[in-house]
Amino acid sequence: MDLITLDANNQGSKLVENYDSLIWTERFNTVGDFQITTGDINRFMTVLPEGQVISLRESTVPMIVETHQIDRKKNQPVKLTIKGRSYESILDRRVSVKAVTGGGAEWTTVVKIPSDVAYYIINQICVAGVAAAEDIFPSAKVAFPTPADYLAGTGPNRQYTIPRGNLLSTVLAFLQTEIKADATTTPATPAVVQHGIKAVRPNSAGTANSIVIYLATDRSATIRFDGTRDLLDDGSYLFSKVASADTAYVLGSTDAVILNKGAAATTGLDRRVILVDGTSSGIGDQAQLTEQGKTSLAEAPETAMFDGSINQDLSPYVYGVDYALGDIVTLVGDYGLVEKARVTEYIRSEDATGVKSYPTLQTLNS
Repeated sequence: MDLITLDANNQGSKLVENYDSLIWTERFNTVGDFQITTGDINRFMTVLPEGQVISLRESTVPMIVETHQIDRKKNQPVKLTIKGRSYESILDRRVSVKAVTGGGAEWTTVVKIPSDVAYYIINQICVAGVAAAEDIFPSAKVAFPTPADYLAGTGPNRQYTIPRGNLLSTVLAFLQTEIKADATTTPATPAVVQHGIKAVRPNSAGTANSIVIYLATDRSATIRFDGTRDLLDDGSYLFSKVASADTAYVLGSTDAVILNKGAAATTGLDRRVILVDGTSSGIGDQAQLTEQGKTSLAEAPETAMFDGSINQDLSPYVYGVDYALGDIVTLVGDYGLVEKARVTEYIRSEDATGVKSYPTLQTLNS
């Protein structure tokens, strides 16, 4: 791997070499990160100071140096560990409030899909400066392109309340929301699917890192990772119903809803119920309570996960060419696992044993 620093215009500047190890992880809709270890303390603290933006030649993702940890132990070499996160982490330097006022009304917006809320609040806070002009990021350094599907969803409008708190956490929660399709509404409600967020460094003509919200591609018909034929190495499987739910009791201020994930209610030991308590929110409308219940059920799925590395000698697929972060592929594993899965991470590592790269695949909620 070629680790590079970026200059003041976010263009490639210097090659950083001779570290002991590097782990570089890019993620779909949580923040990516990196970790470097070295014994060359003085040089690396000078080359990679806090705030330095870096990238890989083979990646378009910029990340920011955030911490230096020096470990000095008796009879052992001194070790420096440098850590940081991908560039979209700058959103945690802002908060999700519409105005800095005491006891004000909730910040709400009406849109069709949660990812629209995510982009709306980023734009309002970081571009328009709705809470304070000082919150605006300089456009020469950071760009927020309009998502390709922004305000292009179908189905009924939904009113969303924007939680007060850290902007990054709020944005990620909206992007990670999944809701099943509902044909009973007028108009029919299509499924809500997760959206990704990524930082992209500029081409040679630009200066601003872009923070992009995007919808991934379903490639399950053409991309098939078959673990039963040794395509995937070092696999670990996780199957669990712990913390999952198929029924939600949704309590509002004046009304309540019982919502089932399937067409029919489960009973007996198979029934798994969660409580969604909105009694203090002031929401009593059944439609809003139903939306809250759908969101909560989507966040409580059964777990069927696979995490493994690609056998580079056998894989017919190239990351960044055949598939990308967030894309949906078909996963065939041992132990009866045949599912659609999402590429949630791509990890590159380098140490004394060589260079490795592999995706993390997570099966989709059923």
